[in-house]
Amino acid sequence: MQNHTKTNLPLQLLADAANTLTRFLGVRDLPKLSHKTLQSKYGIEQADVLILFGGTIPFGCDVAAAAWKRGVARHLMIVGGIGHTTQSLRTKFKARFPEMDTDDKSEAELIASYLSRKYDIHDILRETKSTNCGNNVTYALAKLKEAAIPAKSLIIMQEPSMQRRMAAGFAKELKHGKDTTIINYAPYRPYLTAKNGPLRFIRQYWGLWDIEHYITLLLGDISRLRDDTQGYGPNGKGFITHVDIPPEVEKAFHILNASQLGTIRTANPAFRS
Repeated sequence: MQNHTKTNLPLQLLADAANTLTRFLGVRDLPKLSHKTLQSKYGIEQADVLILFGGTIPFGCDVAAAAWKRGVARHLMIVGGIGHTTQSLRTKFKARFPEMDTDDKSEAELIASYLSRKYDIHDILRETKSTNCGNNVTYALAKLKEAAIPAKSLIIMQEPSMQRRMAAGFAKELKHGKDTTIINYAPYRPYLTAKNGPLRFIRQYWGLWDIEHYITLLLGDISRLRDDTQGYGPNGKGFITHVDIPPEVEKAFHILNASQLGTIRTANPAFRS
């Protein structure tokens, strides 16, 4: 277990700051996914499509499978080519299933194989070419159009640090298609604590990152959400719609950034498109 001695800041302060970012980034528009909650908020019993993105850890696949089995959507789609999270996903699946063919497989292929193997889910639309959050969105929408699948209501699931950015990407691409409802559901939200011990996750999900990597993901996505010359908003790279970052989130960001437990992850040019 890591002691996280890089910082002199109180460890519970760091845990609280990370949890603030997780709550902000890991958007859930519903407390749980069910016919009842969909009907109550959106007036529908099923969404057209449940989309799971390949940046998730394997536990996120289990959450998506359970939701699919409950019938919350008419179609299931997995999105993800080969990007910065692919090798980690290959390694985690291979460790659990040594006979699984993971070599050169895209994230969508890996997850589809897992869902077929564990949950007997086979009717899956796959998008296997996207390499980053931006073309995750555009390629997914293009694939749905190609398959002639209605997309008036989409449940989207992504790694929690990227969930809000994914939603902002959809909002940008669908700005002229106001009849499409995006329903966010981050499949897990890893909270930290340092009460009565070292800094640690309250719950260990299968495939979860180590703490320093997770903090790096949180810091990186707050930076990407900014609407300035360095961010992804309209005044920057223009990849997403404007996102308001509340003062308490900014404060938490600066606390974590000062801790040096993580770094601000830069985009890998190898996966640019």
